[in-house]
Amino acid sequence: MKKILLTTLLVLVSLAAAAQKRGSVTATVLDDETGETVPGAVLTVAPVGAPDKKQYFTSAYKGSVSIPSLAYGEYSLSVAFLGYDTYETTFGVKAARQSLGEIRLKAGVRIETVVKEAKALRTSQKGDTVSYNAGAFKVVADADVEGLLKKMPGITVNDGTVEAQGEEVKKIFVDGKEFFGEDVTTAIKSLPAQAVDRIEVYNKLSDAAEFSGMDDGEGYKAINIVTHSNMRQGQFGKLYAGLGYDADTKTEDKLKYLAGGNVNIFNGGSRISVIGLFNNVNQQNFSFEDILGVSGNTGGGRRGGIGQYMVRPQSGVATVNAIGVNYSDTWGKRDQVSFQGSYFFNNTRTTNTSTVEKWYETPSIDTLSTRGYSDTEAYNHRFNARLEWKISENQNLMIRPGFSFQTNDPWSRTTGWQYGQSGYSPTNNFSDGSRNGYNIRTNAIYRAKLGKVGRTVTLDGQFRYSNNRNNTDSYSNTALVSPVRPLDWAFDGTYVDPETGETKPYSVLRYLRSVAPSSSYTLRGEFTYTEPVSKYAQLSLQYRASYEHQERDKKSYITGDDFSIAGLPYEPSLSNTYESNYLTQRVGPGFRYSKERNTFVANVYYQRASLDGQVMRTESEKIRHNYDNVLYFVMGQINFNRENALRMFISSYTNNPDVTQLQSVFDVSNAQYISSGNPDLNPSYNHSLNFHYTNSNVEKGRTFMWMFSMQAASDYITNDVRYNNSVEIDGKDYPYLQYSRPVNMDGYWRVMTHLSYGLPVGFLKSNFNVMAGIVYSLTPSRIDGVRNETGNMGYNFRAVLGSNISEKVDFTLSWNGTYNEAKNSIAAAGGKNRYFNHSAQGNLKVVFPLGFTLTASAAYTQYLGFTNNYNDDYVLCNAWIGKKLFRNQRGEIMIGVNDILNQNKAFARSVGSGWTQNATNSVIGRYYMVQFTYNLRHFGKRGSKNLKDYGVSESTGRRGMMGPGAGGPPPGGFGPR
Repeated sequence: MKKILLTTLLVLVSLAAAAQKRGSVTATVLDDETGETVPGAVLTVAPVGAPDKKQYFTSAYKGSVSIPSLAYGEYSLSVAFLGYDTYETTFGVKAARQSLGEIRLKAGVRIETVVKEAKALRTSQKGDTVSYNAGAFKVVADADVEGLLKKMPGITVNDGTVEAQGEEVKKIFVDGKEFFGEDVTTAIKSLPAQAVDRIEVYNKLSDAAEFSGMDDGEGYKAINIVTHSNMRQGQFGKLYAGLGYDADTKTEDKLKYLAGGNVNIFNGGSRISVIGLFNNVNQQNFSFEDILGVSGNTGGGRRGGIGQYMVRPQSGVATVNAIGVNYSDTWGKRDQVSFQGSYFFNNTRTTNTSTVEKWYETPSIDTLSTRGYSDTEAYNHRFNARLEWKISENQNLMIRPGFSFQTNDPWSRTTGWQYGQSGYSPTNNFSDGSRNGYNIRTNAIYRAKLGKVGRTVTLDGQFRYSNNRNNTDSYSNTALVSPVRPLDWAFDGTYVDPETGETKPYSVLRYLRSVAPSSSYTLRGEFTYTEPVSKYAQLSLQYRASYEHQERDKKSYITGDDFSIAGLPYEPSLSNTYESNYLTQRVGPGFRYSKERNTFVANVYYQRASLDGQVMRTESEKIRHNYDNVLYFVMGQINFNRENALRMFISSYTNNPDVTQLQSVFDVSNAQYISSGNPDLNPSYNHSLNFHYTNSNVEKGRTFMWMFSMQAASDYITNDVRYNNSVEIDGKDYPYLQYSRPVNMDGYWRVMTHLSYGLPVGFLKSNFNVMAGIVYSLTPSRIDGVRNETGNMGYNFRAVLGSNISEKVDFTLSWNGTYNEAKNSIAAAGGKNRYFNHSAQGNLKVVFPLGFTLTASAAYTQYLGFTNNYNDDYVLCNAWIGKKLFRNQRGEIMIGVNDILNQNKAFARSVGSGWTQNATNSVIGRYYMVQFTYNLRHFGKRGSKNLKDYGVSESTGRRGMMGPGAGGPPPGGFGPR
């Protein structure tokens, strides 16, 4: 015992002595030629005797560098920044406080001409991070980040969704800080492009993996927007308002209005961004958090992760009121506490007139033709925050609280007919709902380094609680099949049955009221320990446990046409009450090897999931299942040199069925389309393979990217569908047009490859980007007891030419097309369903003498069906004439017309198991509008409004680069609105 106490005392004394021999180091990073400060430079520090024990730091505001604590000794220092030669030196720490003075970076490329500068500084690459110089991609002066991203190679923006290197971007960061949480759509529209110095695309590790260095496979693609150092002190943004008139009849409101903008107040590390949008012209620039599942994607059974519930607005024409606020700051003497938070409010009222033409290929040749109208009002509040406390050099605590509240009040009516070999079946459905719910969540991560480099421990805890309520009044038709063809679309008529001679109605309505409150909570804990085993290798051990409890009490009543339930008992066959408890545990080791520029990570886990549920109807039904799986994750990063990198992911994961899929309860709320669960359902076991290769030729300004991915699943959860029969429920026969239940089937595959190549075109002073890809999927299902495989092969191509001419002329030309071949294995003669759609688009902005402007856009879109022989196309044209106002031309007044030819359409084709569908939705047509735009610019301590005072071009906000003029039509693109 004495020996143990003595040893412990000696260790503590040694640690205390070692702790006293540490010093802080400061420096300032400058441009060697101009003497300007360089914030954002990356400093790599490592002991001379142990070069693998690297630490990374970043120069802050005014290029200042602060390294809080280094043990006494000799260190190597490397300083790197885009466009500069890497600075390398050594220094010694011999005092408690030490200054390295000025670190002066020399320009890495000698500029001969302006064209040469644009080529040389387009992109750079370090590891898996591709950095784009924003100054090489010119956009109009009041464009937002979205307009900038659209011109960059390897990046696509479609309806607010951003993809980079073939992967969806899950988060946006600004100068390394989260911006508007998980809402990428809002983030890219909240910051003006002229504030951007460069765009960095990289693979962001999870919070736990980022600290330990052990990739756990739960990372995501992210974009970091690095702002100009000269624009980090001041106020800037854009405000706009417009008033218009719609003389046509496509929409209900003749008077059109549009107002909104963004204001950014930056004071070094303290930043506030406010964004707003108010209009009735269907500008839906923001995502919303769908905690009620109203988008049709509730997230059940999916892997947890970033952006799980964020979805885009729904189809139709919306009146929008939205406002968002993002705030970030750091506190403490050493900025040891940092905070980022955002709040967003969104209110929409969406009306939609829709049509559906659906062709069934099997088991009978039928056509479903419906017309629908819906009116939905929705409110969405969400708050997200991230609070990080750097307790010490070796300890860190991060807390992520969040709250969401959502209401959704939908009203819809759908009428139509299904006709063909199965007979004639009228569709007559109505639904009036009231839904609301809230979600409270918090996540806390404690991370500590245990003395030895690479030895860390991470504790991760999470709590989530949700409470939802869904009340619905509905009716549907229970008279399913008529042998007599109807003469019109009236549903109150009758026909004479040719076999029995009876007079029967085409439509018999059943009125239903359903009340369905539900709640759930989740507790999750995770422990991760890492231990270095050699100079370049590290082991880890992870244990994770999560517990989820769900409750739901659905009661349905068959009522009269007034939907009154006074004195009525609920219908047991249509109701159910259940509760479930899901316990999932996993444990396993990991291995990481990293040397020089290359990294290899491998993790393997044993996972056991236990479901204990109970369904209450006329009698109790127990649901108990245990699922055992072995999961794995392998990642390899090979950096061949500064221009070439290859990254590989191989992983597996499970999609466990939720209790609603497992319970043997029938849902007959729609009498024609009945569904039920399957108590024998197993989890799907999924495998994923991904390759990413990037090449950045900095000297010639060329960028090449290749992505390949493959997914396969055993016990894939799909549907068993039966048509035109009946099912017995509690002794009562329920006829149906379609009955579906989830089943497990093997044979799901999805393969995708994507290529991207971008280069500057000198003689056109433009950037040219081309992208091409192939996607193939094979989805199994069962139709009337027969296995069906739906294969879909898609080919896509996109070319974009974006100008870099001058501040007076800016244009973008693009073409994109998609060709699809779909095939159902049990379809008649095994024929393929072939269709093609493409769009040619152009944008033009011209600034004439005296400040007059012309803004115009045109798009031609065509849909071709080779199998079903259809051809639908339209031309969408917009034109605006404007005049710049005020000193420095910060304001602009414009008058113009949206959809000059009044041809706008919203058309979509989709293919499923045994069917093909064409659908249309409401859009905004032609309207006339007068709009005023003002660009806010107020920089520096003195508040100068002239960007030239800060070495920045007035028109572009970029040093030494001249760009297109200000102004433009209301935010948005070519697509149907």
